[in-house]
Amino acid sequence: MPTGADTPAGTPAGTPAASRFALRGRIVTLDEPGTVLDDGILYVTGQLIEDIRPATAPAPPGFDQVKVVDTGGSVYPGLIELHNHLPYDVLPLWLVPKKYGNRSQWGGSGNPAYHRLVTGPMTALGEDPLLMPAVVRYVEAKALVNGTTTSQGIALFSNAGARRMYRGVIRNVEQTDTPDLPEAASRIADVEAGDAAKFLARLQQPHRLLLHLAEGVDDAARAHFQALQFQPGTWAITDNLVGIHCTALTAADFTTFAAHGGSMVWSPLSNLLLYGQTADIAAAKKAGVLMGLGSDWSVSGSKGLLGELKAARLASTAAGSVFSDRELAAMATRDAARILRWDHALGSLRPGMRADLLVVDGAQGDPYTALIDARDTDIRLVAIDGTARYGTPALMRALAPGATLEPAPGSAQAPLVLNLHDDSTDPVVAGLTLAEATDRLTRALDTLPTLPAHPAPPPPALVEGGVRWRLALDEIQPTGAELRPRLPLRTAAGTLSPTGPLIDLATVAPEALEAVVLDGLTASTDTTFLTTLSGETNLPTDYADQLSHLLK
Repeated sequence: MPTGADTPAGTPAGTPAASRFALRGRIVTLDEPGTVLDDGILYVTGQLIEDIRPATAPAPPGFDQVKVVDTGGSVYPGLIELHNHLPYDVLPLWLVPKKYGNRSQWGGSGNPAYHRLVTGPMTALGEDPLLMPAVVRYVEAKALVNGTTTSQGIALFSNAGARRMYRGVIRNVEQTDTPDLPEAASRIADVEAGDAAKFLARLQQPHRLLLHLAEGVDDAARAHFQALQFQPGTWAITDNLVGIHCTALTAADFTTFAAHGGSMVWSPLSNLLLYGQTADIAAAKKAGVLMGLGSDWSVSGSKGLLGELKAARLASTAAGSVFSDRELAAMATRDAARILRWDHALGSLRPGMRADLLVVDGAQGDPYTALIDARDTDIRLVAIDGTARYGTPALMRALAPGATLEPAPGSAQAPLVLNLHDDSTDPVVAGLTLAEATDRLTRALDTLPTLPAHPAPPPPALVEGGVRWRLALDEIQPTGAELRPRLPLRTAAGTLSPTGPLIDLATVAPEALEAVVLDGLTASTDTTFLTTLSGETNLPTDYADQLSHLLK
């Protein structure tokens, strides 16, 4: 797969040899034809893939003196996650007590368990100047060790009313800072959610909108999709609308949705845990809806995309083997990139593409089945923009010489290390190690009942011109741009009635909180997660056992 040029577009001329590397293994490109090199070498210069060649072919110009690193595994594009409430991924899996019909029934102040397990702990963590950076560091590391290179971002909100996205080592869809990766949005102002006509005007702006749509399984959940039709035959749907969940849509709804260009993010494990069923994926596929994947959050979902791929295959099999393993792998790579309009730069391995890479152990059997079957312990390397971020010590030392590496929790027999340092990352987290973040969070969650009602003032390093930043947790405190915006429904009197869970603005009393266990980074090392999963009553018969077997 030669490039036809010595240097790919976007790589500075005269790039030093130290920024070049070559990886040998089974190269699973996830391109449209499904190209797989059983024994190939992927050549990277700077941030970009320069070439992919059979291992027996001569090296491209400039790589004559570059030592080829044998991965002993299969090389895939990095996994692109289109839905995750990242800050909440410090919280453990919820043992869901019953099936719910829609989002409003289990979230918000109407559910005491939600306050105890979600809003109470996150208020304490998100407001504290030392705990907030620990949350950010921990959840980014969690994404990396589960193979994710792109996810939704982490928003920060200030006492001055400003809002910005946290910039870290994981690529986020809302703030890319590069023109070849158009930025998406996951929140819209309240006024834009006020009626379908205004919502349509918002959709006509040049940005993808990743928004919860028809979350639930009852008529109330479906009504939020129906509200998109504001005149007979006129729908507030364009190719910029990416609907998250879509669990209440009927086959006819999916036909309408696809006809207007809508795409979808599927989160099967979270759907099954909360509602006892997931979206009608057979109808969605038949209608031609383009789909990506999202693990949602740790409270009712997978720890990351590698786990969600397994959950998705089990759900697909139960629905009649709707998707092949190749199609499921594409949802987390090429198709996710297509949804974002990033497929010219990410989602597959081709010359000129950005070097977001995932390497898993082994190179035998069907390459797509191997990816879905891979445990978190099988990951050998995760790279973003050509920078090695997580992997075996040997691969990390070879690809990131001189980087400050820290051990990742896991098996002593197969130690893995992280490279979390980056000069461009947000100052609120710079210099914080994963070990320190883990220690802060473990102690804080264990002592939630005794935490002070008002956190101590932040250190000067965390204050910028008198502005104090905190996690923007829209589930807890409105910031003018909602996390799960919904079009209001019309009452019998013709007036607009807002819908969705009520947000409790009351100050959380310390004595109302209970100790919480920090959610483990990986499923294979988190016995609490696996035990809770086995007790979930809303999952289909044998689903939890089958999923646990795939994760261990």
